[in-house]
Amino acid sequence: MNYALVIGGGVAGMEAARVAAVRGHKVTLCEKNDRLGGHLVPASVPEFKQDLKWLRDYYHTQLRKLSVGIELGEEVTPKVIEEMKPDVVIIATGSKPIVPDITGIEKDKVVTAVDLLLSRKETGETVIVVGRGLVGCETAVYLGQKGKRVTIVEMLETIIPDVFETNRQYLFKMLAENGVCVLTDANLGRVTDEGAVIVNKRRRYQAELKADTVVLAVGLKPEKGLARALEGKVAEIHCIGDCQEPRKIMDAVWGLITLRV
Repeated sequence: MNYALVIGGGVAGMEAARVAAVRGHKVTLCEKNDRLGGHLVPASVPEFKQDLKWLRDYYHTQLRKLSVGIELGEEVTPKVIEEMKPDVVIIATGSKPIVPDITGIEKDKVVTAVDLLLSRKETGETVIVVGRGLVGCETAVYLGQKGKRVTIVEMLETIIPDVFETNRQYLFKMLAENGVCVLTDANLGRVTDEGAVIVNKRRRYQAELKADTVVLAVGLKPEKGLARALEGKVAEIHCIGDCQEPRKIMDAVWGLITLRV
């Protein structure tokens, strides 16, 4: 029996810990935050996303049944790994929000969708959500349901193109029902004290939208720091999930099929 150390408690990390335990390995799962779930935690906040909370509950139950050791609230370093002496290290450190490098981005009125959903920050009554994907659109619906006046700003010609068409149409319906305005072909030019300047390069115009809060949902980038620090220091190491490339939940789960641990 091998000792597997899984670092990161998101979907990929929890699934890796489950699979390794099912295969008969001793497993410890480490998560730097105070609870497991990774991006499932903020994603399950809106009431219409409760199925993701059920997924979190499923993993909690399975890991407990399989006697997986769980360490929360402490960031794992190369020194800690050396002291734990695992046979295999599985890196599932996930991803973090992209913050564009534009004028005014440091203002207090700017918040990432993740921080908003985790209640680390609040919004005012008028909100601009920047980003066309599921995170941006679902956050816009969530805010609309709270009575906020919301505008989605997206640089491309369409929103949520990479989901099943039935789900896409249902989300369009939810956006409309909650009064969310959608502006496509529009870039976030800069953040101002009054709101944000929106730029349409194709049509060559810009305009200022008044807003109390600007919510960023422009994508995620991999957290690769620990994986780089461990290069050449661990006999067997695997990188999985978003720390390879940010993708969907099913990609994080199905990616474990090829993990030979």
